[in-house]
Amino acid sequence: MSAEDPSSAPRPAPVTQLLVVLLCAVLLTAATPPDADEVSADGGDDGMAVLRAAAAADDTVAYTGVRELRGPEELGGETVRIRVVNQPGEGLALAPVAEDGTAGGYTFAVGDSSALVALDERLLAMLEDTYEVADHGPTEVDGRAARVVMALRADGTVAGRFWVDEESGVLLGRTVYEDSGRAALSTRLSGIEFGGGHWPSDAVGGEPWGDALTADEREELRGKGWVLPEHLTWDLRLVDARSTEHGRRRVVHLVYSDGLSQVSVFAQRGKLGTEHPTSLHNGYVGTGEGGRGVTPQHDTIFGGEVGQYQSMWQADGFVYTVLADAPAGLASSAVSALPGPEGSGFWARVQRGLSRLGFV
Repeated sequence: MSAEDPSSAPRPAPVTQLLVVLLCAVLLTAATPPDADEVSADGGDDGMAVLRAAAAADDTVAYTGVRELRGPEELGGETVRIRVVNQPGEGLALAPVAEDGTAGGYTFAVGDSSALVALDERLLAMLEDTYEVADHGPTEVDGRAARVVMALRADGTVAGRFWVDEESGVLLGRTVYEDSGRAALSTRLSGIEFGGGHWPSDAVGGEPWGDALTADEREELRGKGWVLPEHLTWDLRLVDARSTEHGRRRVVHLVYSDGLSQVSVFAQRGKLGTEHPTSLHNGYVGTGEGGRGVTPQHDTIFGGEVGQYQSMWQADGFVYTVLADAPAGLASSAVSALPGPEGSGFWARVQRGLSRLGFV
């Protein structure tokens, strides 16, 4: 075979493989265009005035009632009933309701404007940015005149409904829907009584972690290796960030929302002990039964309380815990947006990209 024979030239396979890897890295890190349903909805948002009135009512109207929280329809709609007392100047008190209708267990109080427990301007701003918020007109809830406000996706499907009392402006109910149209989370306020004098004397309370993290502080932590995204997905944006110490270690709590659902992310340096395996198996819902989009390394997300999904894992020297009051698909997308468990770093992502392209 002559020296000029092309078959005798050095094989370019390593260069080709390198180019494939680099191409894969670009594909994996480049922004991808959103799907048709992954864009903000346009619209006049004429329902926002009704919801802002409901938010104001929480700060001005004293009432008591029973709030029913119902989980996903496909799981039988498990329901929890909670006695609530709203007292402007004090906050919101909550106590579980026993089967006989009496308040049981302890009463927990949340101070005024201390947590994202109701509609507030942060959530309303997210709602307005993400959905078309439409006033759907008058209706009746348990004999009370009310208005229905709908949150519509860009494709016109209903993502959520709100029922607001006409007389007082109090939020009487809310339902969040899966993409399929099934109810994922529902709350309803029944037996409502207006006026003060119901605040429990034995309520134990709490405030959120006092150390709110500013944008500059978050950026400083990122420089030290903390992963603190401003967005988890296109429609889940950071609405609250706080920090505290536990066992002399910093713990960061991030809250993300689309205005309908909330996802809490807790991050702490360290690693899981053997008694806390990755993806804590302590619930009833796995990704095979409603959740989607979670990477194989995350195993499965599980639902513990009504409508709440949770997952725990370690990655790159941090332990992440996610608690999501959200539809299963949104919860799993939030989990997948964070650093993957051990063995799923950059080169592992490249390996998965090559595999998807059929090169390995």
